[in-house]
Amino acid sequence: MSLVVMFSVVVAFLLIIGLYVQTLIALRCMQQVQASIEGEMRVLRNEVVAVSRGAIGLGKKLQQAQSRLQSAERRQDDMEFKDVGNIAITHANKLVQMGAAKDELMSTCGLSQGEATLVSLMHSKSKMGQNSPSGDKKSNSEKPSSIKSASGIKRSAA
Repeated sequence: MSLVVMFSVVVAFLLIIGLYVQTLIALRCMQQVQASIEGEMRVLRNEVVAVSRGAIGLGKKLQQAQSRLQSAERRQDDMEFKDVGNIAITHANKLVQMGAAKDELMSTCGLSQGEATLVSLMHSKSKMGQNSPSGDKKSNSEKPSSIKSASGIKRSAA
């Protein structure tokens, strides 16, 4: 064979080997990229699962909250219809008329200190109004005939 033909065969053989090596390198790069993509997909799948579980948990908590809210609304409606507060105040008024102290109203009727004070004050005001003949605290005829001025001198009321 001639030298040119041999040289052409060697060059062709080297080109084939070069192509084979480049193909192997490209294949290895593609395998690395594929492995990287599969790893990222695994991470994303795990994140989707975690988000799904969280959403399910939030859904359950939302259902529980809705159930508690509905229960509280039913109890509130029941309490409005029963008017329990009015019964406690009525009972407290009776106890005050019998001479009960504020502390006793608080413990017996479940009133707050302010409510017990208010019931006692209302009773004392109504008691004072019942003592006067006309139902008023003092009529105009019962007012004193003289009034002290700011300087302390008594002046006659006109």
